[in-house]
Amino acid sequence: MSQAEAAVFIQWGRMWCAHVWIGNDPKKRDEMISVINRQLNALGFKIGRGWQDYDPVVRKATGQPTSYAQLVGWASGQGDGGKAAAQMFLNWATDAETGLLHMPTELQDMAIITHFAEVGRGYASALTDQLYPLMAAIAGGKKTWGNMNDFSPSLKYAEDGKMDWSGT
Repeated sequence: MSQAEAAVFIQWGRMWCAHVWIGNDPKKRDEMISVINRQLNALGFKIGRGWQDYDPVVRKATGQPTSYAQLVGWASGQGDGGKAAAQMFLNWATDAETGLLHMPTELQDMAIITHFAEVGRGYASALTDQLYPLMAAIAGGKKTWGNMNDFSPSLKYAEDGKMDWSGT
């Protein structure tokens, strides 16, 4: 079930990117928010637009969005430093055994953020190029959740602006 769930979030993100981020279609944005929220309601999450009309944001039903720093803090605070959480997340994203409903709320939140919102912002390739390898390295003890900045969408605007993306 999990690969199918991840694929649905990615598809929603691609649609958001095409129709809202690139297409600048507020009618389509509002329609997508309505449809997606009907699906996410049972999980206790909802999506909406951020301070920019085209920016997708994931919120808990309470209305509060989660930051990567909060997710890192939760995962790092696990008894094993978050290794099992990283493996569970990776399993959800890449195999058919771990369903979204079988993960802690924090990982559900991370799944929706990374596979819908970040894809909606144009970061689809960062999932396979950065996030999955990072989760595998954390699960294997080679990295920690403190390395979350290896996943470029997790960078805050000011951090992103300081990065040298030229490859030199």
